[in-house]
Amino acid sequence: MTNPYGSLDGSATPPAAAPPAPRWTPAPPPQFGPSASGPETGRAPRRGVSPKLVAAIGGPVVLAVVLVLGLLWPGFLNRKVFDTAALQRGVLTVLRENYQLDADEVACPVAPPVKVNSRFSCSARIAGQPKTVTVTVTSSAGRFEVGRPD
Repeated sequence: MTNPYGSLDGSATPPAAAPPAPRWTPAPPPQFGPSASGPETGRAPRRGVSPKLVAAIGGPVVLAVVLVLGLLWPGFLNRKVFDTAALQRGVLTVLRENYQLDADEVACPVAPPVKVNSRFSCSARIAGQPKTVTVTVTSSAGRFEVGRPD
C-alpha cells in the first residue's frame, strides 16, 4: 500500500489512479407524493385561516347577532327608563294637586328603570323643608304612584 501524501523521507511517490466513474445516474425526483428533499420550492406551504378572513366574515356576523338580540330581546339594548324631567314634573303635580302640598321643587334619580313594583326615592322641597318621597312603578307603561312625603 502506498501513501498518497508521499513517503516519510520526502521522496515523491507516483500518484494513485483516480477511482473509476460510476456507471449509473441518479434517479429523477418522484412525480407524486412528498419529495425526499422537503416541500417543493415552487409552491408556498399551506397556512391556516387568515385573520383578515376571520375578521371579514366574523365581524358582520357578530354585529348582526348583537343587533337582532338587542332589538328583539327585551332589556338587552332597549331598556325602558323614565324621562327624569317628566318624572319630576309628574311627582310635583301629584304633590300639589292630590296631596294639596306647597311643593316647590322635586329631584329624582337620573333615568330610573321602568320595572313594575320597583321603588325609588325623590327629594322634594315642601313648604321650604326638604322631604323624601317614595315612588313606586305600577305598570310597564310608565305609570307610577307617589307616596306621602316623610
